[in-house]
Amino acid sequence: MKFLIAIAALLFSLSSASAEDVLFLGNSFTSGNNLASMVAAIAESKGKSVAAIAVTKGGQDFAYHLKHSLAKPEATAKSWDFVVLQDHSLGATHARKFDDFLKNGEQLVDRVAEKSPSAQFVLYETWSYAADHKDLKEQQEGPAKFKSPEQMFGEIQKNYATLQAQLRAKDSKRTVLVAPVGAAFARCVREHPEIELYSKDRKHPSIAGTYLAALVIYATIFNDSPLDAAPGRKVDPKQVNILQQVADETVKAARSK
Repeated sequence: MKFLIAIAALLFSLSSASAEDVLFLGNSFTSGNNLASMVAAIAESKGKSVAAIAVTKGGQDFAYHLKHSLAKPEATAKSWDFVVLQDHSLGATHARKFDDFLKNGEQLVDRVAEKSPSAQFVLYETWSYAADHKDLKEQQEGPAKFKSPEQMFGEIQKNYATLQAQLRAKDSKRTVLVAPVGAAFARCVREHPEIELYSKDRKHPSIAGTYLAALVIYATIFNDSPLDAAPGRKVDPKQVNILQQVADETVKAARSK
């Protein structure tokens, strides 16, 4: 009996040790539709284990997390295996000071690495707002902030890649990945316009949009195909396979560059 108990305890400890501890720092693009839990559910369905915690504040950016989130107990509860970082949706564009995006992103990674020196960092590349969002339309008080969704996403993609390169140059031993969620949105809008990735405000994700983001983040963290993953609660069953294929193709394309 004691032998069986010992074996059970060993198996439990091995199972616990194999879990990946993931911290998400972001805003409503992360908290909406409970992205962290969705990533964990996808991982579980693929035979992996993720213990995910999200520390978020609506409308905030890297500067906020530097000042406030890293002082919260939940953000320092563990030595993290992965840390997913998401800035304000305009932070990596000309609509804000993207020099601050780069500076604060670097400082945030440095601060987190002080307590989690082995952490791998995942930059959560966001997406362009929908084409009918007010920031992409002429306004009475002036021109639109962006000429097109392609312009907005082009700036986001370029500057997340710039931050990744900056972080790698500073410490070549530190793993810094980009989760190409914005690229997956752009591909899906282009190839499957029948799938609504946006909520009513035309910038936050719908449940399908969050599921697509979760698939991309899962595939980026684990370097694994998201095909045949769990379908996701409330996601239209007819859209599940399409979203998985978009995520898979996008991550593979990003890796090949």
